[in-house]
Amino acid sequence: MENSYDQREHEFAHDYLFDNFCGADDLGKLILHAAERLAALCLDDIAVDGAMKALHEALGLPGFRADHEGDRSWRMLWAESGGSEFELLPLGQTLTSLNAYAYWGLSPNASVGACSIDDIKAVAGLVKAAVGSPGGDRPKTPDIDRVILAAEGRLALDEGRPITLEQLSALTRISMKSIRNAAAPSSGSGLNVKDGAVTADSALKWLTARGDFKTSIWSQADETELLGETVHDIEGEILWVPFASDGSEFHPESCLRGGGYSVGRKGAEEKIEDYRKALDRLAKMRPAQYWRRPNTAGNWGIVTAEGFRPRTAEELGLASKEGDNK
Repeated sequence: MENSYDQREHEFAHDYLFDNFCGADDLGKLILHAAERLAALCLDDIAVDGAMKALHEALGLPGFRADHEGDRSWRMLWAESGGSEFELLPLGQTLTSLNAYAYWGLSPNASVGACSIDDIKAVAGLVKAAVGSPGGDRPKTPDIDRVILAAEGRLALDEGRPITLEQLSALTRISMKSIRNAAAPSSGSGLNVKDGAVTADSALKWLTARGDFKTSIWSQADETELLGETVHDIEGEILWVPFASDGSEFHPESCLRGGGYSVGRKGAEEKIEDYRKALDRLAKMRPAQYWRRPNTAGNWGIVTAEGFRPRTAEELGLASKEGDNK
């Protein structure tokens, strides 16, 4: 039985961390490439150094570590920013949303709710225009290119159009050699190829028979469910803190990164500087609460709340609000 939209979204938020999609790393390559082109055009190292450092700060990326020594150029600063930081950039979030559509059949408009085919085309077009076409001196971005192809393939199926072998390969993450073999008339796979592309009906039957294909359910995204939030006032010094299945909490110290807290589902994360405001935002989230925290290995990832437990401001190392001592 097909799972509900909420369940699918929950699975995506949980399993995405273990996915092989690393589009954020590809995004970092593209930014550094564009910066090198800017440096070559300006012929002013000091001006470019200042501009790239200012851009790095304006985007909310963390600066040099306190123990950093040696090279403090813009190149080193940007090189030290990993994929987890780039993932939080606007285009990184859009890439995550496109991934949710391409491989999980979810709406790429995670923060809006209701979704249409035109919305999906707009998101895919935005990503494609931003990263440009492969070739020339542009860095290779296999993960981004793959998710674009997969999204275009799903979009073709959603519209009842034929899907190319390249798109089918990206959507299934199967090699082109294997896809060509499956598409051969003698394979008995049932894939019907016309003019070099697979018909939508035969592709969907073949994908469904595989058992690991996520059918498109983006049209089930309900705006009232995603946006219908209820505000709950917090009285006194008791704070209701969300905790994940591994027992970790949304803690003001361990979850602080780059001067703020990252909350929200994949593709719609928000960075909030104040802990109480971030906590309040989590309390309002429906249908589930998501935040980013480091695991035991120090890797940052998104977790989902299993529930809330009461904590005093003192337990969390927070100063009590004025007038809360009663």
